[in-house]
Amino acid sequence: MENKITTNLELYDLVELHTTSNKIKQIAELFLTAMNDWPTFNLNEITDFIKEVKEYFGSPLTLEKIDAKNRNEIDEVNFWRIESGSSIAEMIELSKLYFNETDFDKIVSDILIYYSKKEISKP
Repeated sequence: MENKITTNLELYDLVELHTTSNKIKQIAELFLTAMNDWPTFNLNEITDFIKEVKEYFGSPLTLEKIDAKNRNEIDEVNFWRIESGSSIAEMIELSKLYFNETDFDKIVSDILIYYSKKEISKP
């Protein structure tokens, strides 16, 4: 299935339409929080966000890499990157706990696939 969701605004609208609470919605909300906290002005494309996050934290993106940056680079310039990384770490932890998945790319893909299907049935 081709992913139709390319921006945080599209994903946000679909998450808001999803009135029932479940774990994938919680994970999607953490992803959106991470995007919102990332300090690049006007960053709306999900792929651009992922690219910047991996450039900063490292690829593949892991809890260990996020934790290492959080411990070593806390300063005013990187505060919002660290805040965003904390949301990503929480997102990965939830996914690990409920879906046994820690691969950041797979988690994001699962979110986008899930909400792409939701888009078809929205009112």
